[in-house]
Amino acid sequence: MLAHWLKEPGLPDRVFNVVQGDKGAVDATDPDIVAVSFVGSTPVARYIYETAAQHGKRCQSLGGAKNHMIVMPDADMDQAVDALEM
Repeated sequence: MLAHWLKEPGLPDRVFNVVQGDKGAVDATDPDIVAVSFVGSTPVARYIYETAAQHGKRCQSLGGAKNHMIVMPDADMDQAVDALEM
């Protein structure tokens, strides 16, 4: 959904991509990829972080993450916390 929202206003192709997969997806290192973000199991998150770092890429690797979300400044915090606990 995030990729769709970024494409709607005109973000060019290859600026933001979503790749579904496991640690094998990060093994195909491409020099045009400058940053990686991952949400999933801790062992795979650790592997992806180490591999990205070895190739000089910025990395956000959320191992063991569940129900992650972005809360905007104008959000009702009580409602956001309730939604997060679902």
